[in-house]
Amino acid sequence: MLADAPRAAPPPGSAFTQVGPGLLVAAAGIGAGDIVSSTMAASRHGLALLWVVVLAAALKAVLNEGIARWQLATGTTALEGWCDHLPRWVRWAFAAYLVLWTVSVSAALTSACGLGLATLTGNAVPRPWGAIGHALAGGALVAAGGFAGFERVMKGLIATMFFAIVACAALMFADPAAAARGLVVPTVPAGDAGSVLSVLGGVGGSIAMLAYNYWMREERMAGAGWLGFVRRDIAIAYVFTAVFAVAVMVVSTAAFHVPGIAITNAQAVTRMAEALGETIGPVGFYAYAIGFWAAVFASLLGVWQSLPYLFADYYGLLRGYPREHRVRLTSVTSTPYRLALLLVTLVPLPFAFVDQPLFVIRTFTIVGSLFVPFLAGTLLYLNNRVLPAASGVPRNSAWGNAALVLAFVVFAVVGASEAGLLPR
Repeated sequence: MLADAPRAAPPPGSAFTQVGPGLLVAAAGIGAGDIVSSTMAASRHGLALLWVVVLAAALKAVLNEGIARWQLATGTTALEGWCDHLPRWVRWAFAAYLVLWTVSVSAALTSACGLGLATLTGNAVPRPWGAIGHALAGGALVAAGGFAGFERVMKGLIATMFFAIVACAALMFADPAAAARGLVVPTVPAGDAGSVLSVLGGVGGSIAMLAYNYWMREERMAGAGWLGFVRRDIAIAYVFTAVFAVAVMVVSTAAFHVPGIAITNAQAVTRMAEALGETIGPVGFYAYAIGFWAAVFASLLGVWQSLPYLFADYYGLLRGYPREHRVRLTSVTSTPYRLALLLVTLVPLPFAFVDQPLFVIRTFTIVGSLFVPFLAGTLLYLNNRVLPAASGVPRNSAWGNAALVLAFVVFAVVGASEAGLLPR
């Protein structure tokens, strides 16, 4: 598909009949970190922190829109923009960070998939072997299916995760007044600001947002004519993200907060499924277990498919290839892409036998939270100072700049807190 000419505008009548790559980004960003952080926060504070989910999703929608707007205006990815317009040390610093993030995210997602399968099968498939199986299956699916096959599998997983978890929430929902207060009245629990920071950092993904650049290329989206479509697509994606996280909080509130059951991170997934089984029967247990598994496997597939684009793009940039050559290198059939996919598939295998799956997931959350302030800062510069006015794509609005500054400050605090530099 990359060899086809870009389309200057969406097909006629597509505003409400087509969905772009936004839901793929949402599914890639939703993972164990979202579910565990939302579960733990709701088990302690009920629905009081729903506003945090909405804020996190809104800020990450602004960031993703900035990434997409840069590409529509310039025809280049955010990674190309950093390498072309920022100091040389930035590309090397981000390259080192990308390697660290790849190790942490691949280990976290395979561990979470193993945990999901162990929960679903009653430990008939042990977590380590489930983790290894998912890593290899993810690599094989991405390699064999190409972008079209990947998209088809993701649509099935997205539908499964969304309807399973939302159905659980609908069956458990019992306090609309508390939900309304939690959504519109921002409160920070006394002595537990860490719950707020954890939800902010966990909801909506981090480097996975960069995948939108490459999936726009796969869909041949280029130029100012796509701006309205892209904004709708991203809005749908982050409404999906917020609704999913709210549903997790509703279920956790009913299962743990209302009856006063204290849980630890290590118990979050299995105890949630068991609590639903006790409340609404086997259907509840399997609906939640399947929903969790679909969410983390969709996230794994999204990362397995998108991370190789970044490595292939970096390869072309560091070799100094012209843009047309770099675009070909980010094809899913190119050698750099295939080698990077093999790397992403094999790197997490040794971590499958680490007997601390939630520690691995938390490490990924910490590493991921450090990326968002960097992204916000670079979008403030690139989309205000560098984005070409003649492209027909607008530079940042005053509201957009304010949201990016807020994202920079909020996620800098989140990252510092998660890294232990600030009290939680």
